[in-house]
Amino acid sequence: MPSIQRLRERLPLIVFFFLLIMLVMLVGVACACLSDHPMQALERALSAIPTLPALVVVWTFAAASLLTVSALVGSRRPAVERASPALLQRFLF
Repeated sequence: MPSIQRLRERLPLIVFFFLLIMLVMLVGVACACLSDHPMQALERALSAIPTLPALVVVWTFAAASLLTVSALVGSRRPAVERASPALLQRFLF
């Protein structure tokens, strides 16, 4: 199993956070379903829906936070100078 540090080096930061959030959600669902009868957990989850914020608010917050993070992180600019021979031959077989 690969270590988290090696996984973070290969994945962009946002993808790493999304995977981490998905893992935490899966563990939460598994714990909720294993501790009670599955239908009781489902009824409890469905009864909590009216107390949640509107979907428009959640998506607006998610989109705004993703735009903010992408603006802060910035994109990598391509190199202006000529690439080294080792870099040019990287994909040759």
